Amino acid sequence: MRISTAMLHQRAVDVMLDKQAELSKTEVQLASGKRVLTPSDDPAAMVRTLDLSEAASKLGQYQRNADAATARLTQEETALEGVGNLLQRVRELAVQASNGTMSAADRASIATEVRQHLDGFLQLANTRDANGEYLFAGFKTDTPPYSHDGVGNFSYQGDLGQRRLQVGDSREVAVGDAGPAIFDNLPANAGGTTGIGSILYDLATTLEAGNADTNALADLDSALGQVLDTRAAIGARLGAVDDQYQANEAFQVAVAEVRSSLEDLDYAEAISRYNQQLVALQAAQQSYAKVQGLSLFDYIR
Repeated sequence: MRISTAMLHQRAVDVMLDKQAELSKTEVQLASGKRVLTPSDDPAAMVRTLDLSEAASKLGQYQRNADAATARLTQEETALEGVGNLLQRVRELAVQASNGTMSAADRASIATEVRQHLDGFLQLANTRDANGEYLFAGFKTDTPPYSHDGVGNFSYQGDLGQRRLQVGDSREVAVGDAGPAIFDNLPANAGGTTGIGSILYDLATTLEAGNADTNALADLDSALGQVLDTRAAIGARLGAVDDQYQANEAFQVAVAEVRSSLEDLDYAEAISRYNQQLVALQAAQQSYAKVQGLSLFDYIR
């Protein structure tokens, strides 16, 4: 095999270029802290890293959903706490008004406070969350759910939908309750069904007429029971969201550890390799410096 001068020079240049490429790649790894820079570096690791990145992204979305669910459920629970306190106060007034020693004027005075609580109930029933959406309107979150015409007729403009958010791969949680499921369709002591608005309005009207309302206490107890049941259900949902949030955090840590083991750089090994590659490049450069001066014509001068 004949080795020409041009081939000798080209081989030396190729070796130097290869060494420079290896050194440059190691420098990039050290700067980025990543072992796998391109798919060709480790195809299997790259595929697994992409899968883990997708899993991490999904977990991040679940955590954001869990935060949103917690905020909305907490606001709903606060609103229902207000309704419960309001109903408890009205119950106390109803007991007071049922006393046989109360005069018509006394009952009219109590009716005034009851009407104030009726206004307070409507305000709580039309509570909005931090995004300006109505909590008790079902899916119609941009529509005020409850209205009152002032003469005892209450209207619900929402629907019966129940919003849900996914907080895990296989877990969804309800983040709202439609108004009728809490405030309406209550068994009335006089028969049929009634709603909290009607209970308060009828009580105020009866007291204004100077009479005691014989059905009010039973109806108020029914309303209080429904509100408390709903608050208990909300507490259970908040607990489920918190449990899933903790589980998601544990999954996130596990995903991050596996991903790190696949793509992160071992700095000790990389620095040692960098020094070896630098020595190899310097040796190749020194060899070329000596080879480039050699020529067959040096022997026939």
